[in-house]
Amino acid sequence: MEARDEGPEEFGDLLGAFDERRRAELVAAFVAVETAAEPVHEARFAALRDPALRRALMEMLARRGRVLQQRRDAWISGYTDAYRVTSLPEAERAVLALVLVHSVAIPRAEGLLGEDTWLSQYPVATEELRRRTLLPIGELEAALRSLRQAGLIVQQKTSEEGAGGYVPGPQFHRLTRAARARLQEELILAAGPQTPLAVAIRAKRRRHEPAGPDGET
Repeated sequence: MEARDEGPEEFGDLLGAFDERRRAELVAAFVAVETAAEPVHEARFAALRDPALRRALMEMLARRGRVLQQRRDAWISGYTDAYRVTSLPEAERAVLALVLVHSVAIPRAEGLLGEDTWLSQYPVATEELRRRTLLPIGELEAALRSLRQAGLIVQQKTSEEGAGGYVPGPQFHRLTRAARARLQEELILAAGPQTPLAVAIRAKRRRHEPAGPDGET
Protein backbone atom coordinates (compact mmCIF):
# COMPACT_ATOMS: atom_id res chain seq x y z
CA MET A 1 0.00 0.00 0.00
CA GLU A 2 1.36 3.42 -0.90
CA ALA A 3 0.93 6.56 1.15
CA ARG A 4 -1.87 8.44 -0.57
CA ASP A 5 -2.04 12.20 -1.15
CA GLU A 6 -5.46 12.32 0.46
CA GLY A 7 -4.12 10.77 3.66
CA PRO A 8 -3.57 14.02 5.57
CA GLU A 9 -6.99 15.28 4.47
CA GLU A 10 -8.64 11.98 5.35
CA PHE A 11 -7.14 12.06 8.84
CA GLY A 12 -7.09 15.82 9.20
CA ASP A 13 -9.18 15.97 12.37
CA LEU A 14 -6.94 13.38 14.04
CA LEU A 15 -3.63 14.82 12.88
CA GLY A 16 -4.71 18.37 13.65
CA ALA A 17 -4.49 17.68 17.37
CA PHE A 18 -0.70 17.28 17.13
CA ASP A 19 2.23 19.46 16.14
CA GLU A 20 4.08 18.98 12.87
CA ARG A 21 6.66 16.57 14.29
CA ARG A 22 4.07 14.29 15.85
CA ARG A 23 1.93 14.39 12.71
CA ALA A 24 4.94 13.20 10.72
CA GLU A 25 5.55 10.43 13.26
CA LEU A 26 1.94 9.28 12.98
CA VAL A 27 2.00 9.20 9.18
CA ALA A 28 5.34 7.35 9.17
CA ALA A 29 4.07 4.72 11.62
CA PHE A 30 0.82 4.34 9.67
CA VAL A 31 2.64 3.65 6.41
CA ALA A 32 5.07 1.28 8.15
CA VAL A 33 2.49 -0.98 9.82
CA GLU A 34 0.40 -1.07 6.65
CA THR A 35 3.21 -2.00 4.28
CA ALA A 36 5.67 -4.06 6.34
CA ALA A 37 5.93 -7.78 5.71
CA GLU A 38 6.83 -8.39 9.36
CA PRO A 39 5.69 -6.65 12.58
CA VAL A 40 7.50 -3.34 13.06
CA HIS A 41 9.53 -2.91 16.27
CA GLU A 42 8.25 -0.04 18.36
CA ALA A 43 11.77 1.32 18.89
CA ARG A 44 11.67 2.58 15.29
CA PHE A 45 8.58 4.76 15.65
CA ALA A 46 7.53 7.11 18.43
CA ALA A 47 3.88 6.67 17.44
CA LEU A 48 4.11 3.00 18.41
CA ARG A 49 5.66 3.74 21.81
CA ASP A 50 3.66 6.77 22.95
CA PRO A 51 0.16 5.80 24.21
CA ALA A 52 -1.51 9.02 22.98
CA LEU A 53 0.02 8.75 19.51
CA ARG A 54 -0.77 5.03 19.39
CA ARG A 55 -4.44 5.74 20.14
CA ALA A 56 -4.53 8.22 17.26
CA LEU A 57 -2.83 5.66 15.01
CA MET A 58 -5.47 3.09 15.96
CA GLU A 59 -8.22 5.55 14.99
CA MET A 60 -6.53 6.20 11.64
CA LEU A 61 -6.41 2.47 10.93
CA ALA A 62 -10.02 1.99 12.05
CA ARG A 63 -11.15 4.38 9.31
CA ARG A 64 -9.67 1.95 6.79
CA GLY A 65 -11.28 -1.08 8.42
CA ARG A 66 -8.01 -2.05 10.08
CA VAL A 67 -6.78 -2.74 13.60
CA LEU A 68 -3.38 -2.37 15.25
CA GLN A 69 -1.97 -5.64 16.53
CA GLN A 70 0.87 -6.21 18.95
CA ARG A 71 3.46 -8.99 18.75
CA ARG A 72 5.58 -8.51 21.89
CA ASP A 73 7.44 -5.22 21.22
CA ALA A 74 6.40 -5.04 17.57
CA TRP A 75 3.23 -3.92 15.81
CA ILE A 76 1.43 -4.50 12.51
CA SER A 77 -1.96 -3.66 11.08
CA GLY A 78 -4.61 -6.23 10.32
CA TYR A 79 -8.21 -6.57 9.24
CA THR A 80 -11.00 -6.40 11.79
CA ASP A 81 -12.62 -9.67 12.85
CA ALA A 82 -15.69 -8.76 10.78
CA TYR A 83 -13.60 -9.04 7.60
CA ARG A 84 -13.79 -12.30 5.66
CA VAL A 85 -11.59 -13.28 2.72
CA THR A 86 -13.84 -14.88 0.11
CA SER A 87 -12.11 -13.96 -3.14
CA LEU A 88 -9.59 -16.80 -3.43
CA PRO A 89 -10.35 -19.24 -6.26
CA GLU A 90 -11.17 -22.79 -5.20
CA ALA A 91 -7.80 -24.21 -6.30
CA GLU A 92 -5.91 -21.60 -4.29
CA ARG A 93 -8.05 -22.23 -1.21
CA ALA A 94 -7.37 -25.96 -1.50
CA VAL A 95 -3.61 -25.51 -1.87
CA LEU A 96 -3.47 -22.99 0.99
CA ALA A 97 -5.35 -25.44 3.21
CA LEU A 98 -2.80 -28.15 2.38
CA VAL A 99 0.09 -25.87 3.26
CA LEU A 100 -1.55 -24.93 6.57
CA VAL A 101 -2.31 -28.54 7.48
CA HIS A 102 1.15 -29.89 6.74
CA SER A 103 3.29 -26.95 7.86
CA VAL A 104 1.27 -25.81 10.89
CA ALA A 105 -1.50 -28.15 12.01
CA ILE A 106 0.56 -31.36 11.96
CA PRO A 107 3.66 -29.83 13.63
CA ARG A 108 1.35 -28.28 16.23
CA ALA A 109 -0.24 -31.68 16.93
CA GLU A 110 3.28 -33.06 17.41
CA GLY A 111 4.07 -30.34 19.96
CA LEU A 112 6.50 -28.46 17.71
CA LEU A 113 4.44 -25.25 17.42
CA GLY A 114 2.43 -23.16 19.84
CA GLU A 115 -1.35 -23.24 19.80
CA ASP A 116 -1.78 -19.59 18.78
CA THR A 117 0.42 -19.28 15.72
CA TRP A 118 -0.02 -19.73 11.99
CA LEU A 119 3.63 -19.15 11.19
CA SER A 120 5.96 -22.11 10.84
CA GLN A 121 9.53 -23.27 10.28
CA TYR A 122 8.36 -26.64 8.98
CA PRO A 123 7.85 -26.32 5.22
CA VAL A 124 5.76 -28.79 3.29
CA ALA A 125 7.62 -30.05 0.23
CA THR A 126 6.28 -29.45 -3.26
CA GLU A 127 6.33 -33.21 -3.86
CA GLU A 128 4.12 -33.71 -0.82
CA LEU A 129 1.63 -31.17 -2.14
CA ARG A 130 1.58 -32.99 -5.47
CA ARG A 131 0.82 -36.28 -3.75
CA ARG A 132 -1.96 -34.78 -1.64
CA THR A 133 -3.94 -33.00 -4.35
CA LEU A 134 -5.88 -34.05 -7.43
CA LEU A 135 -5.06 -30.77 -9.15
CA PRO A 136 -3.08 -31.05 -12.39
CA ILE A 137 0.54 -29.96 -11.99
CA GLY A 138 -0.06 -26.81 -14.01
CA GLU A 139 -2.96 -25.70 -11.77
CA LEU A 140 -1.01 -26.54 -8.61
CA GLU A 141 1.97 -24.46 -9.75
CA ALA A 142 -0.31 -21.58 -10.77
CA ALA A 143 -2.02 -21.66 -7.37
CA LEU A 144 1.33 -21.68 -5.55
CA ARG A 145 2.51 -18.75 -7.65
CA SER A 146 -0.63 -16.71 -6.92
CA LEU A 147 -0.48 -17.48 -3.20
CA ARG A 148 3.18 -16.39 -3.08
CA GLN A 149 2.37 -13.13 -4.86
CA ALA A 150 -0.41 -12.45 -2.35
CA GLY A 151 1.94 -13.04 0.59
CA LEU A 152 -0.15 -15.97 1.82
CA ILE A 153 2.68 -18.48 1.48
CA VAL A 154 6.45 -18.25 1.10
CA GLN A 155 8.97 -20.73 -0.27
CA GLN A 156 11.51 -21.75 2.32
CA LYS A 157 14.68 -23.81 2.18
CA THR A 158 15.34 -26.45 4.82
CA SER A 159 18.69 -27.54 6.21
CA GLU A 160 18.83 -30.39 3.73
CA GLU A 161 20.67 -29.51 0.55
CA GLY A 162 18.25 -29.02 -2.31
CA ALA A 163 15.19 -29.59 -0.12
CA GLY A 164 12.56 -27.00 0.68
CA GLY A 165 8.88 -26.28 0.63
CA TYR A 166 6.17 -23.84 1.61
CA VAL A 167 5.03 -22.23 4.85
CA PRO A 168 2.37 -19.59 5.59
CA GLY A 169 3.40 -16.12 4.43
CA PRO A 170 3.59 -12.68 6.07
CA GLN A 171 -0.12 -11.98 5.64
CA PHE A 172 -0.72 -14.35 8.56
CA HIS A 173 0.91 -11.76 10.83
CA ARG A 174 -2.21 -9.69 10.20
CA LEU A 175 -4.68 -12.19 11.65
CA THR A 176 -6.29 -11.21 14.93
CA ARG A 177 -6.55 -13.72 17.76
CA ALA A 178 -10.21 -14.39 16.88
CA ALA A 179 -9.34 -14.90 13.21
CA ARG A 180 -6.56 -17.35 14.12
CA ALA A 181 -8.98 -19.33 16.28
CA ARG A 182 -11.58 -19.36 13.49
CA LEU A 183 -9.00 -20.60 10.99
CA GLN A 184 -7.99 -23.41 13.32
CA GLU A 185 -11.63 -24.49 13.59
CA GLU A 186 -12.03 -24.43 9.80
CA LEU A 187 -9.05 -26.74 9.35
CA ILE A 188 -10.40 -29.15 11.95
CA LEU A 189 -13.75 -29.23 10.14
CA ALA A 190 -12.04 -29.81 6.79
CA ALA A 191 -9.55 -32.43 7.97
CA GLY A 192 -11.83 -34.44 10.28
CA PRO A 193 -15.49 -33.45 9.87
CA GLN A 194 -16.74 -36.45 11.85
CA THR A 195 -14.31 -36.22 14.76
CA PRO A 196 -15.62 -35.35 18.24
CA LEU A 197 -13.80 -32.02 18.09
CA ALA A 198 -15.47 -31.11 14.79
CA VAL A 199 -18.87 -32.06 16.21
CA ALA A 200 -18.20 -29.82 19.22
CA ILE A 201 -17.22 -26.91 16.96
CA ARG A 202 -20.42 -27.20 14.92
CA ALA A 203 -22.49 -27.40 18.10
CA LYS A 204 -20.79 -24.29 19.49
CA ARG A 205 -21.45 -22.37 16.29
CA ARG A 206 -25.12 -23.37 16.30
CA ARG A 207 -25.46 -22.05 19.85
CA HIS A 208 -24.07 -18.68 18.75
CA GLU A 209 -26.14 -18.35 15.58
CA PRO A 210 -28.80 -15.60 15.82
CA ALA A 211 -32.36 -16.88 16.12
CA GLY A 212 -34.71 -16.34 13.18
CA PRO A 213 -38.05 -14.54 13.42
CA ASP A 214 -39.78 -17.77 14.40
CA GLY A 215 -37.23 -18.52 17.09
CA GLU A 216 -35.24 -21.00 14.99
CA THR A 217 -31.54 -20.58 14.30
